Amino acid sequence: MKTDLEKIRALLTADEDIIIETVAVTASTNEDIKAKAKAGAPEISLLIADKQTKGKGSKGRSFFSPDSTGCYMSFLLRPKLRPEECTLLTSIAAVATAEAIEKVTNKAADIKWVNDIYMGGKKVAGILTEGAIINKDEISYAVVGIGINLTVPEEGFPEEIKNIAGTLGTAEIKNELIAEIINRFVYYYRKLPDNSYIQAYRKRLFFLGKEITVIQGDNSFSAKAIDIDAMCRLRVSTHEGEKLLSAGEISIKL
Repeated sequence: MKTDLEKIRALLTADEDIIIETVAVTASTNEDIKAKAKAGAPEISLLIADKQTKGKGSKGRSFFSPDSTGCYMSFLLRPKLRPEECTLLTSIAAVATAEAIEKVTNKAADIKWVNDIYMGGKKVAGILTEGAIINKDEISYAVVGIGINLTVPEEGFPEEIKNIAGTLGTAEIKNELIAEIINRFVYYYRKLPDNSYIQAYRKRLFFLGKEITVIQGDNSFSAKAIDIDAMCRLRVSTHEGEKLLSAGEISIKL
């Protein structure tokens, strides 16, 4: 299903002029919106593509983005945040995406810290936040990319993700889903630094209290997930004591 900008705009409730561009195909919406940022594009600008040929995932991975079976979008933001606070952008995107999915599917959506959305034990969406840092205290802009699997591609998922990738099960909700994400993301973004959304994030974390493996670059260690703090950092218990994590990846032990 193709993106219909007219239908999306008809469903927007945000009380401001959001610049939205749609394209049939691009290499990466994140890379395109970064180029627009460098050219002086205002916030909030949004690029939506029906297909990406070089979609970006976290940790330098690719994000599988076949034609018309998913939602691929990137926001351009110019927040007054310190670099270490960019995690807040990822977390509001996660809450906005999870809430939008629940609204249009009537099914529960979970969050895997810090940037993945799960349904029925499968990953249905991922978020990638990137920022240009002017100095250690300021960012000039941030890009928040969101990719969602709507249906299984005709050729199936690639071998490396077929056991973990899930879908929402239908593409008919695409335009409504995009509009819901925009409405909720803009709402939370405009309230920053108010972090009242944290409770909505916390209640969707399905791994709290469980044993996990924390992966940070080439290093990994076992821990127990305890909670998140007001900055959406993950608090874990290890044999060395408690740690507060602002970055990294987790694997949940079964």
